[in-house]
Amino acid sequence: MSEGRLAELLRRELHGPVGTVDLGRLTTWRTGGPALAAAVSSVAELSFVLRACADMEVPWFVLGLGSNILASDSGCRRLVIRLSGAMRSHSWSDRDGVPVLRCGAGAHLPSLSGAACTRGAAGLEFAVGIPGTVGGAVFMNAGAYGGSMSMLVSAVTVLDSDGRQRIIPVEECGFDYRRSRFQEERTVIAETELRLEPGDPSELRSEARRVLELRRSRFPLDLPNAGSVFRKPFGEAAPGRLIEDAGLKGRREGGAMVSPLHANFIVNTGNATSADIRRLIDLVRDAVYRNSGVILEEEIRYLGWSCDE
Repeated sequence: MSEGRLAELLRRELHGPVGTVDLGRLTTWRTGGPALAAAVSSVAELSFVLRACADMEVPWFVLGLGSNILASDSGCRRLVIRLSGAMRSHSWSDRDGVPVLRCGAGAHLPSLSGAACTRGAAGLEFAVGIPGTVGGAVFMNAGAYGGSMSMLVSAVTVLDSDGRQRIIPVEECGFDYRRSRFQEERTVIAETELRLEPGDPSELRSEARRVLELRRSRFPLDLPNAGSVFRKPFGEAAPGRLIEDAGLKGRREGGAMVSPLHANFIVNTGNATSADIRRLIDLVRDAVYRNSGVILEEEIRYLGWSCDE
């Protein structure tokens, strides 16, 4: 099989581990089956892996911290690419008094938010509680409390599916509400440059604490979840309100439950399967449409399902 030959090649060429992993240990819903995974520690290694996948016709998927992902209980046939080493690093520079942050796609977003506050670089306070990587945040154009990645990005370095490198300026990133051009392309975000603003460290840390307190009071952070399940429909009420109006707070399918705290979150109460979660997502979408006529669109991504093939 191509997957077997690919695994042998990657074990010879990569510095990081290559082998079968349990996706339930790598996703924030804590569900999912087995997959072949490889850790890449540099842009060069990432390029090598993409070229190898292209040559052997093996599909791939880049997995950050596993939020916004519903992995199939049966696993997936894609090579799961994990970012490590230099792909998680970051560096600071100053351009005419403007703090510039250059970071690998695997850099931990909440940690960067905290580091920016300490340094006196304003703009990332909204991200202090978002559980993900920079690459995933740019891919989704993550945002909260009036901030978003599109407001900070100046350029994104990507690799095409054949491993070739390109730099995409912000005006060509196609950012919109929870969208970017990268969702429609077979490219991998490798690095991102962010332009922040000078700020007072104590004020920035205070704002970050306020954001964290808001998240803790509004979101079900005590149970495994993937963040917001549905996007906000244009010109309509927030998904949480639409789901609540349909009487679905607390609704269960197996071990999956619509959170009583925030209806746009589906939580794993302890023994949920991905199939439970998928059934509940479908149930919520159908019930909201019957109640309000609004068609909800998922913000999460599917891995290993027929829609992912």
